[in-house]
Amino acid sequence: MSKIALLLPRLLVVLGLSVLVSACQLSGGTAAGPDDVTPNAVTGDAIEVTALDSPPPAAAPPAGAEAAGTEAAQAQTAPTPAPADPAPANPAPQATDPAPQPDLAVQVPEPPKSEQQLACERKKGRWSPTGKGSLRVCVFNTRDAGKQCTRESQCEGVCLARSGTCSPVRPLLGCHEILQDNGARVTLCIE
Repeated sequence: MSKIALLLPRLLVVLGLSVLVSACQLSGGTAAGPDDVTPNAVTGDAIEVTALDSPPPAAAPPAGAEAAGTEAAQAQTAPTPAPADPAPANPAPQATDPAPQPDLAVQVPEPPKSEQQLACERKKGRWSPTGKGSLRVCVFNTRDAGKQCTRESQCEGVCLARSGTCSPVRPLLGCHEILQDNGARVTLCIE
């Protein structure tokens, strides 16, 4: 087969798509205003298009107004909206109010605190889990968290090597680079 025979279907598809796109752009013509009415493609009925920020339509004039005054008022009011689409042929059945359900949220009682946890809380510590297991440790906030340091003895906890600041808690769980008392940089891992 020649190259033209292979490219012909692709060219036809591209040409057809470009004609469709240009037709869509030409039919759009003007931008829709707040009072434009567009035909519904499914039922053929008119669909009213209203901008969300447009003011609500004015109220109807009183029944006893003069005919001339009524005509002037109607000329100033916004056009009336198109009738709403009729109800669907098979309306969905309406649900009845279900019987009140009992409260299904069951409150699980907290397990009793261990002696270690109570001792930790008396010292103003937090009883925190360590790693992935069920082990827990007492963690304390340090008073000098974020203070600049060059060695461990300058901090209540440890001196973090990367930031050169004191740790926010003690013990510092996980692996961290710290500065020892002699200024040496080492990796400390506590799990």
